[in-house]
Amino acid sequence: METSAQLIGLIAGSGEVPVYFVEKARANGIKIVSICLTDEIGRSIEPLVEKNFNINIGQPGKMFKAFQGENVTGVVIMGKIEKSMIFRLQMLDFEALKLIKSLKTHQDKSVMLSIIRLIENWGGTVLDQKELVPELFPEKGTLTRKQPSKKIMTDIEFGFPIARNMADQEIGQTLVVKNETVIAVEAVEGTDTTIERGCGLANGGCSVVKVSRTEQDYRYDAPGVGPHTIELMIRGKASALALEAGRVMLINRQRVVDMADAAGLSIVCV
Repeated sequence: METSAQLIGLIAGSGEVPVYFVEKARANGIKIVSICLTDEIGRSIEPLVEKNFNINIGQPGKMFKAFQGENVTGVVIMGKIEKSMIFRLQMLDFEALKLIKSLKTHQDKSVMLSIIRLIENWGGTVLDQKELVPELFPEKGTLTRKQPSKKIMTDIEFGFPIARNMADQEIGQTLVVKNETVIAVEAVEGTDTTIERGCGLANGGCSVVKVSRTEQDYRYDAPGVGPHTIELMIRGKASALALEAGRVMLINRQRVVDMADAAGLSIVCV
């Protein structure tokens, strides 16, 4: 973790990444003040940080006041900011109302970039996730003992450009493919539901492709997978997971690989 800061503010979305980050920061002597966007992630993080606030994404003004009160200037946004959060905005504060009025679209990207601008206007700096946790972005190669078959690689090569196009269109970053046919595309429901639906429709034997946007902004919402992803794929009898090399997070890599090896699942970074 390359940072000179001894205190970092964390805006925590869902998933395993925020907990990993907090644990690594603690190991490096960095104190964390966290703002959790859901009660669930708050329960996981609160015991590990100096101070935690559970604040709705619709209350950016309250977020900034919390950070200012703790003398936080450097902020990292970790974890999935689910699209569904954007559609469930409640108890909007004045800053949120101004933000929403200024939005050209209500895409999650537009909302998050507006929040980043607010942080910068307040005088803070939003840090790059790839610079803080570069070890989470595996490079090109097969990570598991089982190599993907020629048929599986054909599916992956078929799905990759489609997935990238979907990501760039702000639709989603996960695709399920089988027999050179798109089975499921991620949208507002999120990665987990997409995998469950895709595996069910494919009746197993499918490949899951996870990519980044061409102009991915690693200050927020970096695409990622972890043990829960593999659990869903094993349950759905999928054959392979393909990640965009160097651009998609893999959380708890050793556990993920061990689980995949035990199930005969291939994981390949391309």
